[in-house]
Amino acid sequence: MAGSTTAVPLANAGFEQEVAGGVIPGWKQTYGNGVTAVTYGVVSEVKYSGNFSLRLDDRSATSTLGLESDKFPVTGGVSYSASAMYQVERERLAIYLQFFNAAGTRVGNTSSWVDPGGDVWIKGSVSGTAPADAVSGSVLLYSSSTGQGAGYVDDVKVEVNPIGTFENLGEPILNFINQDAAIGKEQGKDVAYAVVKGANDSTVFAVFDLLSAKVIKTIPMPGVTGAWGVKAASDGKIYAGTHYDGHLFQYTPGGDSLVDLGRLGEETHVWALVAGANGKIYAGTYPNAHVFEYDPATNRVNDLGRVHSTEKYVRSIAYDSDRNVLYAGVGGSTAGIVKIDLATGSRQEILQRLLPSVYSNYDFAMNMGYALGKLFVRLDKPDHLLIVDAATETVEYYDPNGLGMGSRTLATMPGDNQNIYFGGYILRSYNISTRTFAVEFSDPNARAVNFFDGKFVQLNEPSWPGYTFIGVSEKGQIIMNNKQTGELSTKQVDNYGSPILIQSMHTGFDGNIYIGGYLGATGFTSYRPSDGTFTEVQQFGQVESVASVNNKLYIGTYGNARVYEYDPTAAWTSTNPRRVAELVKDGQDRPFAMVGVDSLNKLYVGSVPDYGSLSGALTVYDVPTRKVLVFKDIVHNQGVVSLVYKDGFVYGGTTIYGGLGTSGPSEKEGKLFVFDTATNAKVFEIAPVPGRKVVSGLLAGPDGMIWGVAEDTIFKFDPNTRQVVYKVAKLGRYGTGTVWVDAFLKLSADGNVYGTNRQKTLFMIKPDTMDFVVIKNGAGNYLSQDAYGNLYMSNDATLWKYTLPADEQSIADLLRRSAEAGQMPQPVQAQLTNALRQAVDQYGKQHKEQAVQHLRDFLKHLHNPDFNSSVSPKAKWPLDQQVRTLIANWESK
Repeated sequence: MAGSTTAVPLANAGFEQEVAGGVIPGWKQTYGNGVTAVTYGVVSEVKYSGNFSLRLDDRSATSTLGLESDKFPVTGGVSYSASAMYQVERERLAIYLQFFNAAGTRVGNTSSWVDPGGDVWIKGSVSGTAPADAVSGSVLLYSSSTGQGAGYVDDVKVEVNPIGTFENLGEPILNFINQDAAIGKEQGKDVAYAVVKGANDSTVFAVFDLLSAKVIKTIPMPGVTGAWGVKAASDGKIYAGTHYDGHLFQYTPGGDSLVDLGRLGEETHVWALVAGANGKIYAGTYPNAHVFEYDPATNRVNDLGRVHSTEKYVRSIAYDSDRNVLYAGVGGSTAGIVKIDLATGSRQEILQRLLPSVYSNYDFAMNMGYALGKLFVRLDKPDHLLIVDAATETVEYYDPNGLGMGSRTLATMPGDNQNIYFGGYILRSYNISTRTFAVEFSDPNARAVNFFDGKFVQLNEPSWPGYTFIGVSEKGQIIMNNKQTGELSTKQVDNYGSPILIQSMHTGFDGNIYIGGYLGATGFTSYRPSDGTFTEVQQFGQVESVASVNNKLYIGTYGNARVYEYDPTAAWTSTNPRRVAELVKDGQDRPFAMVGVDSLNKLYVGSVPDYGSLSGALTVYDVPTRKVLVFKDIVHNQGVVSLVYKDGFVYGGTTIYGGLGTSGPSEKEGKLFVFDTATNAKVFEIAPVPGRKVVSGLLAGPDGMIWGVAEDTIFKFDPNTRQVVYKVAKLGRYGTGTVWVDAFLKLSADGNVYGTNRQKTLFMIKPDTMDFVVIKNGAGNYLSQDAYGNLYMSNDATLWKYTLPADEQSIADLLRRSAEAGQMPQPVQAQLTNALRQAVDQYGKQHKEQAVQHLRDFLKHLHNPDFNSSVSPKAKWPLDQQVRTLIANWESK
């Protein structure tokens, strides 16, 4: 395996030295002193090796038992592992690795627990990196105060773990991500206001000029993630409602600061804002479907209460100024519209009356706007327009085969009391007298963007005479359409961008690392390991997964669980990527897992369901025929978040959490299922670790087993016997909150298995011993690997590269494994092994230049054109990386 370990001397590690006066050489009791119910001692009747072992017996319900080794020297920043053989007979026992500073104060520790295994000896191991101020360490063998563990311990070891190098590759995705916008005036200029979402606490309130599409002012919003609601009040002040913290902010045009009006009750998300009378602003929230009113006259926030007894979202909100009425669009499970009389406080749900036979087909009343006596509603999913006459409360337009709404709100033009404008991708008008629709673009084929906020303004520009419609949308996009000339212009803010959270990361068939950004508006970029360059960011949806089938990439995006086929060797166009599936009709929303199988020419997609549903799916896409088969609810009331293929079967891991807006999971534990690709049928299902909520990180392991992670537990599943043959808890358990995808595992070029999880731990498992080594806490999530064996992970918006450690042993092991796997002829292995031996010999004689030259000869032989057809790239490029790393190490010393 990569990097040979170095043993750290530990006194009496096998408990073989003679005990004198009850004192065990090299060890002392540090927990449970004087407690008669806890005992320990060296015994001979049970041992792993040698003649003796240590017995721990904790029979106290209140005290702990701990035996600690003599301290040994450590170096700050270096990774160490400690292990011991355990035969636990009752409860469980622990091994701790502890670190101390020069004053003897403990400055770090990490632990691992071993459960009973009958008469079988089990290896307990733990690893950790010594803090910068650590100078010494110790091993603690331990039973907790509540555990009352008992058993035997033998053969304690401490080793230095070789650690590779981390490289910060920067923030690959910068973009202008706004989830809403408001149009207003700033010092005489027509401007828009938005909260620009940024990772690493970089979210700002931005003001941008509509004519120039340039940001002219930003105000930091520390601690804020983003804002789904940004709207102007009738007095011109701007309000922003944030999410995850549920706060309402106020901005006065021309100012340089925001006023935090506080959190709206116990809500976490402000989903929608609308202006009321006299400068008031109204907010719709989640997760308890409240409506709030802020009155600037009293500077008070008033909670108007929960507007629906079961739905969690107030996803849209509209104000009828003619009748002083609010409409709250609710949903999550079933759409609804709650009419609120602000004078009396009375409420009534009206959508069921308006559309009694079809209202339940929709998840949300997604967008709403009121103008000229009409309430426009975007019902979702799909996007269907409902127009209601507010005076008579009757349906004026509804056609499930007709128009959608598109825009988040409506616009009217001063002096025109007949037409209401909506949409934006195609800007449409609705005439309230004739009840007819018209397309406003002079070119019927023209397309723009659906708007968050839209207004008719007079720009006082000769080329834009009279009134011009201006709409602002996501990604700082602006649409301008002149009423007189028909001129249509679209532009986008291009002088400002914030770092975007990395949402997904996968390696394509071409060896590039494909990176998706959070929240959809940023999309897709790639990193080329061969030269360290990034592509330009493409405007695309929120990428959840990427897989390859025969030199094509397949990209799964949220929402509506869309799947695209992409040829990265061709230009990015309107048809490349090409959509091949949209699973919203099957109740799916988030395609978190994909695996391509070249030999079958098929793509397998695992997904989490849409809002309000628990039923995920496994989808099979046949590439040649373009047929899509959806197996909904393949594991009852669970989503599919991890897939791996092996020998004719697809193995899937699930989450008990469904789409947002449900009442919570109905199932108790995540499952591993087996799908037969020949019969297209699920043939087996098991909970690999009882009580764990998510099964992820599935991997076809080096030992023929299917590996996976179930919350804190690493497990192995035998595909032949269909039994879980190994499981050990090494990671953390989940707290509260929805968890879809957790862990990722990769079999590396060095023969070890590496992993990350949502707790951002980078760890390594040695398959031959199952030693578990924490390489770095806080390293990042997601995990991908290039052809050289380098690993990639993301820490929020930052992409990190981890280069494996290299020494002569790791290179020799890689040569051996490559030959055994048929990736390299034996004569080539012998030639390269000889070059390596000569390099090591010269380096041992302190002839560094000659040693490095032999390694360069190694590379020359490796890349010999005569070997191109006989040496697999799977062997060539990891060896290239390892040797170059060793050269750099030797030259730096």
